[in-house]
Amino acid sequence: MQEQVYEVQNICHRESVERRISMQTRIIQFMLYVAVLVFTFLGSMWGALMLAPSLGTLFFAWYFMGVARMSYEYRLDGYTFSVIRHSGMRSRPKHEDFLTLDLHELIVIGEEGDPRLDEAERVSAAASPRRITYNVSAHDPSRTAFIAYAKGMGAEQGRYIKAYMQPSSRLLAYFKMLCPGKVMGDDQ
Repeated sequence: MQEQVYEVQNICHRESVERRISMQTRIIQFMLYVAVLVFTFLGSMWGALMLAPSLGTLFFAWYFMGVARMSYEYRLDGYTFSVIRHSGMRSRPKHEDFLTLDLHELIVIGEEGDPRLDEAERVSAAASPRRITYNVSAHDPSRTAFIAYAKGMGAEQGRYIKAYMQPSSRLLAYFKMLCPGKVMGDDQ
């Protein structure tokens, strides 16, 4: 029995979830590239006068898409689950420790819309101080979204945490192993 507990506490798992870029962001990107083409065309007629707007919109389009591309890295180290957000341009990526949960304080994890989550939703929504909600999912409607309810740690001590995420079935299996009876759904 002691060996099993030791192995469970030493579980380490990492996975990345690429956030889907929305259609609105794609439209803005397209319009920025059209503006670059228009300013470049006008620059061919008026010379250096249009060079600044052309280069400015090109740089802004590059910067905008660098910020719009975002991924989340789910890390499970023993009973600590953390999410790191990666965003920014490839030459200067930004990494931010976004969410950390102690799985000893986990209330429940389940598929979005599962009626077994209603009690945790009611309690956390009525809590004072107000709960903190994170959406660290891929924003992909074709993948199953899960909601995790837990008590906060660190700066969020005393608050409830509600986190939307889209973990793999392997990560869910680790959650089930570490927190028996608190993980609902994905019974494959």
